[in-house]
Amino acid sequence: MKRKSSVLVASLLIFSMLLGACTGGGTSSGGSASSGGGAAGSSPAASAADTDTVIIALQGEPTSLDAQYPDDGNMRFVTDNVLDCLFEIDGITLEAEPSLAAGITMLDEVTWEVKLREGVKFHDGADFTAEDAAYSINRVLDPDYGSQILSDFDTIKEAVVVDPTTINIITHNADPLLSKRLTKLVMLSKPFTESKTNEELTLVCNGTGPYKFVEWRRGIDITIERNEDYWGEKPVIKKAVFRTLEEPATRLAALKAGEINIAVNMYPEYADEMPKVFTEVGYETYWIRFNQLHGQMIDQNIRLAANYAIDRQALADNLFLGYASPAEGQMAKQGYFGYNSAVTGYEYDPEKAKSLLAEAGYNGEVVELISERGRWLKDGEITEAAAAMLTEAGFNVTVRILSWNEWLDLLFDKTRTPDLQLSATSNEYFDVDRTLSALVYSKGTQSALNNPEIDKLIEDARTELDQVKRQQMYEELAVMLYEDPFAIYLLYLNDLHGGSANLNWAPRRDSKILVSEMSFS
Repeated sequence: MKRKSSVLVASLLIFSMLLGACTGGGTSSGGSASSGGGAAGSSPAASAADTDTVIIALQGEPTSLDAQYPDDGNMRFVTDNVLDCLFEIDGITLEAEPSLAAGITMLDEVTWEVKLREGVKFHDGADFTAEDAAYSINRVLDPDYGSQILSDFDTIKEAVVVDPTTINIITHNADPLLSKRLTKLVMLSKPFTESKTNEELTLVCNGTGPYKFVEWRRGIDITIERNEDYWGEKPVIKKAVFRTLEEPATRLAALKAGEINIAVNMYPEYADEMPKVFTEVGYETYWIRFNQLHGQMIDQNIRLAANYAIDRQALADNLFLGYASPAEGQMAKQGYFGYNSAVTGYEYDPEKAKSLLAEAGYNGEVVELISERGRWLKDGEITEAAAAMLTEAGFNVTVRILSWNEWLDLLFDKTRTPDLQLSATSNEYFDVDRTLSALVYSKGTQSALNNPEIDKLIEDARTELDQVKRQQMYEELAVMLYEDPFAIYLLYLNDLHGGSANLNWAPRRDSKILVSEMSFS
């Protein structure tokens, strides 16, 4: 049976490669690769042969440069180099380390004193002060602002200025994850931000980071240059240009032609053609949500059957050519806080799946799988492969592919939750609280279950300051959610980028692309 599923996935892979060959926008080596609003080689100020400049091809143009508002990965590739946070994730240990903060002290369970780094200036020359830090935090929390990333900081009540170099952060309850939350909350200049309209703020970026914003030519590129007054270690690369090349084939052609230095988020099939491959375990995890509020997936045995029906290794090998790995019966990965090493992945066992379906009294009722195509790497292909495996195990599956906006509406509208919905989730904090609070907790934005016992454990764990006790709680939750799954835990994805042969760079576990960590041979 396993050989049969592998053949099936391989057939889907061949189909997707043929489709990509028909729709890709690439040209032969030496030609001009183009996308959207401009040619890849249209900027005379930047050349991939210039060792002072790195040219990075993104898969989409940022929606905004106001990094406190949209949940936009293409934007963060740019703004991560321009804006600083109070803390930053160490790319190796995955722990929060001080950045614009000099240190943090817990005064009581809900009050945290943050001392700020002194002598830091924004790119416009203004000093970074406690007024800026408190303003930046309170701006994100303002419900009228309507930030799309507000849920990342909903444990914070407010920030208060104590003196020019000190703020107090007040949380609603004890928050053991506060320092990590602050690694995603960028610091802005209060005077600069208040002097601009919301529309103007989408087009400019004034930070304290190692690079400063220069220009955004809409539809063509965004340029940043080295901040010569940076408070930290001065980067080697003087300038970075971010171009938009939507099709992976177009990015590959530009890379091979020497027009760019980095091609982000590439197909595994292109790895052998790229001058250099940059890959690291990423923070995206594919999963298929069960609707446990109503319908067929309420039955625990049916949900277990769905997990035994999936040949994860075949998906990883045939669709992602090894640049992904099977989920280990949980959403957390090794190195995440709350990961349970004693929980192992579900074996691929379609016969056991059929037996569980029979035990549940499943009689061929239609189960609908909702997905979209184009948001994540091979999302359409993995949907088709998973549907075929579920069908092979005895499920009566129908697949419906929606537009991105329709898919989002269903993800967050609990009155219309489908039986199954494919998604990918990231975890920038490397702590299972972020996943459980959003995907499992009954009040979570993407949750489709209501289990008071699990809710109580999640609530207790997210306010437990004793890290040993908190780890034990999450390990208990991992076992519970393995025996009674809330999803089909599918794959852990690797980041995969192409690079020019002379580029020196090591990808990070937090998936950030930091120009300050690059150099040329």
